[in-house]
Amino acid sequence: MSQWSTAAERGSLLGMKALLWLFRLAGPAVVRWLLYPIVGYFFLTGRAARAASRDFLQRVRVANRDPRPVTAGEVYRHLYSFADAALDKMAAWAGRPGEVNVPGSAALQALAAEGRGALLVGAHLGNLEMCRALGHAAGVRKVNAVVYTRHAARFAGLLAAASGDYGVNLLHVPDMGVDTAILLKDKIDNGEWVVIVGDRTPASDNGRVQRAAFLGSPAPFAEGPWILASLLECPVYLLFCLKEDGRYRIELEPFAERIALPRKTRREALGAVIARYAVRLEHHARRVPLQWFNFYDFWRA
Repeated sequence: MSQWSTAAERGSLLGMKALLWLFRLAGPAVVRWLLYPIVGYFFLTGRAARAASRDFLQRVRVANRDPRPVTAGEVYRHLYSFADAALDKMAAWAGRPGEVNVPGSAALQALAAEGRGALLVGAHLGNLEMCRALGHAAGVRKVNAVVYTRHAARFAGLLAAASGDYGVNLLHVPDMGVDTAILLKDKIDNGEWVVIVGDRTPASDNGRVQRAAFLGSPAPFAEGPWILASLLECPVYLLFCLKEDGRYRIELEPFAERIALPRKTRREALGAVIARYAVRLEHHARRVPLQWFNFYDFWRA
């Protein structure tokens, strides 16, 4: 499996709805116990996901100078971490944020106080959706998430069933075009935030990528998010929501006051920006490897 956007979503819609019903009836503690056999089934039948997990975790081991081989138990824990994060999203959108404790971020509050629009670039590391869900529950309506949900339409539908507010400020963008850039520019100029991920290649075949060093090998990263950043002419931050010791922590890192891409050196400038992003992504991935949720051949994509 070399392209994330073509991966088939696993799990039946009926089964997902049953979990949502049980979650509302008995709470997340009961559902977490049920995740063990459910994840066990996907562990046994998901060869591609197992291989991708083992490859990633072994690369982290090498980067951390740990000679031990990755075990099957660690791969299972990696897959379970993904299911657990999905349950946390459900809890937040179902209006039970008290069961998912997220300390406030002074940096995020300071950014909100400035009243300026900003581009927040995240990744499929940690639980980025938690930022939007809990922000919405707290009355923050200025966070716009740019997403591609065609490969995970059932789970997106489950979150929508958990809360009618799930689709608010959620922008489904299969391809980044001029119309999308204009829409997002209007939101930035209105003092709103736009959240996008920078760790996946474009869903369309004609999307441009550049390779950057990541965990020991060149990996492909999309140029699109950074071209968009230059068009929006706004401050850029990196945003991560990572779970440690059972609690999420929001981390907001200043990345650039503006992304400038001079016409004559555009590709080189893009490469430098992408390389900086890859360095920070690797830093966090090495800290919490079980929260890396790209279950495909990331380096070959």
